[in-house]
Amino acid sequence: MTSLADVQQRATTVRPEILVAVGFSVFLLLYGNGVSGLSHDARTSYLLWANLAVLVFMLAWAFTWGGFSARELGLAPERLPQSTALGIVLSLLAAIPPVLFIVLAPVFNGGPVASDGISERSAAGLAFFVLFRQPVGTALFEEVAFRGVLYGAWQRVGGERAAIVGSAVVFALWHSVITSRTVIESGVVDTPFGTVAGIVVSLIGLFVGGLLFAYLRWRTGSIAAPFMAHWLIVALMTVAVWSMA
Repeated sequence: MTSLADVQQRATTVRPEILVAVGFSVFLLLYGNGVSGLSHDARTSYLLWANLAVLVFMLAWAFTWGGFSARELGLAPERLPQSTALGIVLSLLAAIPPVLFIVLAPVFNGGPVASDGISERSAAGLAFFVLFRQPVGTALFEEVAFRGVLYGAWQRVGGERAAIVGSAVVFALWHSVITSRTVIESGVVDTPFGTVAGIVVSLIGLFVGGLLFAYLRWRTGSIAAPFMAHWLIVALMTVAVWSMA
């Protein structure tokens, strides 16, 4: 039988990089799911600024106490141009199917794809969302967090494979509360089994998306490619929905 002393000894000999990766993963999960439990009005009012504050904290911690280099975080300037170009090309290609669906929806469904959060925006409100709130408050924040700091932390633990898989798992679970709320409030499914299935399928999709973004981070050595893809795909779909309203 393992004694208490043995357990304490093992706990004290855990590699520091494992503690950092696990600790930062837990921090992100608590923060992301915690703020997702707030009301829609509260998230609209405060989430952008909360994310920016956490973004500053993450970078300050990574560069000082964490001892990460810009290269480890995917922020090395020499990788920026090629990674940015790849992200733009891939995002434009990936956005074609959903944008075509949005544009052609009136032909097949008899009406446009509607979203109260998008369709009711003014031109100025749309510009603020597309050019600042979404790229800075969401895309930049999440890419620095998951494909930057978290990726670098798990890379120290087990190399590129651990970084890709570890960051993708946490990225999916980060969306647990907001995904559950979206599935439940959508009204698309009205049975417990259907609700659970919808949540699980959505989280699997987010995991796959996290793998793809992490792959871009690994392939280019920079978070620029996943950032551009994260931003532009959402931006193009948002503009398409708004223009068809």
